[in-house]
Amino acid sequence: MGFLKWFLQNFGMFFGGLFLVYIYMILRRLTVLYDFLRHVQAGEEQTRMPVGRDPALAFLSPFFDRLRTAKGGSPAVEAVIDAIWSEVDCRISVHFTAINGYINTLVLVGFAGTIFGSIGAFNEMFQGLAKGRAASRVFIDSWNLGLSTALYTSLGAAAIGGFAVTLLYSRFLMTRAKRLETMIGLRIVEVLEKGDTCQEENNEAVS
Repeated sequence: MGFLKWFLQNFGMFFGGLFLVYIYMILRRLTVLYDFLRHVQAGEEQTRMPVGRDPALAFLSPFFDRLRTAKGGSPAVEAVIDAIWSEVDCRISVHFTAINGYINTLVLVGFAGTIFGSIGAFNEMFQGLAKGRAASRVFIDSWNLGLSTALYTSLGAAAIGGFAVTLLYSRFLMTRAKRLETMIGLRIVEVLEKGDTCQEENNEAVS
């Protein structure tokens, strides 16, 4: 509660509220991405082959089952494969796009907070000097009425945006997303060429 009070006091009610909303939306998207990508191998580990029924591909199991029943070379096969990649876009790619949009908007909000906060601070400063107030009182008033908002919104946008971008393009999420695409491609080949024989081999290897 104390942090929330400090946050709104230094960021301002308007810009502080916007920051909290965007932070919530970014964390919500990151949580969804983590739920989908947490089973994918991270770092420089070699992709396990054959893929089989890997837990990372569990959300695509109905599509692979449908692909297995489709006749080879039929239009249904291409349609199911297109549906698989569309599902990946809906479940994975859309969240990366949304987070990038949130970050860009957050940076603009921070820039707007800097401008409006600076205007309020300088306005209070000039009025205080014109009325002959003490320098310490003028500085305190300008800090409380705009300067803190200008500085904290800039710092907040840079810190939150930089952290989110670093997290997105680090091995924790982006590399896992790319590896997931590789695993999906391999699984499609396995289903079309070998059916479930690779699945049994993979289950024995895991056990």
